[in-house]
Amino acid sequence: MTDRDEDRNHVEGDVSRYFGGRADARDRTHSDLRMWTAFGLFFILAFAFASWLPRLPELKSAFGMSEGDIGLVLLAMPVAQLCVIPLVAYGSIRLRLRTLNFICLTWLLVAITLVGLTTSPVSLAAVVFLIGAGAGSTGVAINAAGFAAEEAMGRPILSRCHAMYSVGLAGGGLTAGLIAAAGVPIIVHLALTNIVLVAVLLVLVRAIVDAKKPEDDAPKFAWPKGALMIPGLIAMGCLMAEGLSVDWSSIYLAEVIDAPAALVGAGVAAFSGAMAVMRFAGDWISERLSPHLIVGGGAVLSAAGYAVTATASNAPTAFVGLILVGFGLAPIVPLAFRIAGKLSPNAPGVGVAAVSTLGYAGFLLGPPLVGLVAEASSLRWSLGAVAGFLVLVALLSRRL
Repeated sequence: MTDRDEDRNHVEGDVSRYFGGRADARDRTHSDLRMWTAFGLFFILAFAFASWLPRLPELKSAFGMSEGDIGLVLLAMPVAQLCVIPLVAYGSIRLRLRTLNFICLTWLLVAITLVGLTTSPVSLAAVVFLIGAGAGSTGVAINAAGFAAEEAMGRPILSRCHAMYSVGLAGGGLTAGLIAAAGVPIIVHLALTNIVLVAVLLVLVRAIVDAKKPEDDAPKFAWPKGALMIPGLIAMGCLMAEGLSVDWSSIYLAEVIDAPAALVGAGVAAFSGAMAVMRFAGDWISERLSPHLIVGGGAVLSAAGYAVTATASNAPTAFVGLILVGFGLAPIVPLAFRIAGKLSPNAPGVGVAAVSTLGYAGFLLGPPLVGLVAEASSLRWSLGAVAGFLVLVALLSRRL
């Protein structure tokens, strides 16, 4: 080889590395954009959803409602979710994911704004129904978008997406509480908040990754069946346990443990904080452990946490139990949605919707069932029964 050939090879190598490096940089930029877009969708849903809940006491007082009345009004939300989730799968195969997400999130933001215009318990229940429909359909849309993004990126991000949902809940609730304390009218608060969120959504929506084009024979109505039953039942059990931790932990600490008033709300904070921390690490874990090990180990850890909480004699011990529950449950539901998307590769929204149907059914039915068991025996026995149910989830994980 002549000196000229060596020089030519050297120059060609430099050019290749230069332009290859620029291509790699562009790929990394696109990958980061897809990831942060998915994170943003989860954050918007959670922030918006948390923005109106701190205003409920004002509405309760203004309309002269009792606790039972509020419970009946809020029941409209999960009922709407169960109605709309099987149907939104049809939209997921007819519309681009960016269009579906824009429609669902806009619906939700408009519905939440209408809370400020309600004038009676009946009108509030109607608006809550609309919020439930928007939240349920958005949940399917953003999970399908998150799955499509991680498929395009070639690495998992769904667990961190759900962690951003927890961050959005905390941020939305804190912000709304401060605004309410400042005496800002409800309609002004919700209208301005949602105008800002719509502006953010308009920026994000262009970067949403679309799923593969569905096949003509793709299912159009999302009922869980076949292979989707396994992740669906797993999501059902885990969302049931998650709902119980949120709905019953404060009552358990106050009435069974007899915790000081300042510590009663700390149970939910301990559980939610543990979930957020673990979900930020969940994608790293999913790359290193098999799905059945993550689900089985997480379910066993959560069962142990419920056993610790059910037998606790003081608040610190109960907090340890709730933290274990949060750590165990955190990676399971995002993994169930990921599996659902992989089982419906040409229509991931259908798989996600099918699993969501069972998941939200568990979230809806769990708290009332615990109340019935607690009335027949005690709240300690109810939590112990949940621990046993999570052991069944661990056994079911072997089918994955």
